[in-house]
Amino acid sequence: MARQKLVRFAALENMPNVIDGRRDRPGWFDDVFGPQSTVTIELGCGRGEYTLGLARRHPDRGFLGIDRNGGRLWNGAVVALDEGLSNAAFLRAPIEDIEGHIPPGRVADLWIPFPDPLPKRRQTQHRLVSPLFLERYRGLLAPGGSVHLKTDDAELVAFAEEAVRSVGGQLLRAANANATDQDETAIHTTYERKYRTQGRTIYERQFLLPRASRSGVHTTVRRNAVSSSSTLGGS
Repeated sequence: MARQKLVRFAALENMPNVIDGRRDRPGWFDDVFGPQSTVTIELGCGRGEYTLGLARRHPDRGFLGIDRNGGRLWNGAVVALDEGLSNAAFLRAPIEDIEGHIPPGRVADLWIPFPDPLPKRRQTQHRLVSPLFLERYRGLLAPGGSVHLKTDDAELVAFAEEAVRSVGGQLLRAANANATDQDETAIHTTYERKYRTQGRTIYERQFLLPRASRSGVHTTVRRNAVSSSSTLGGS
């Protein structure tokens, strides 16, 4: 197993669709996606199942999976190359450092499918939907961009909703039922397939975060009534 990891890490160095956050060059984002493009990002992407699924559905849009684990990223990067998904790329970097890698205002949507709920109280600030992380995402999102969360953890959903309110954001969509085949939430990761087989409820939430105006006042660029649905809207 250790030998296999070393082989994969070495392969990552030469994969054209993988960016190593430890030594990414200035301007890499524009080189990969174009100087005017916005992208959809999957945080904690693991094998990139959501990134790959969205890239297949939307060949005219760019998608970026981010994870610090190179061994898992290798799987998604290989599939993307094998399938010719030139609109999918992967960044190997801690999510805590996302602001140092992604230009402001260039993210159309952020997807967080089945993050580690980190249930212990001392871990709350490390949750990917904590106010600390939401503030990081806020500057990266393009006008109208939103954050999508999928999880089987009801406590994490409640925490996320409160965190979004605390930074001045709003809940756009809420759904607890199965997604339809036509909706982006119908892309099922390995974890989701497992949880659905076990009969667990899958919670889907879409949030809008405020943007900072030049005066420093938080503003929202879009207002939609909160709705309950069997699906969430696409990005």
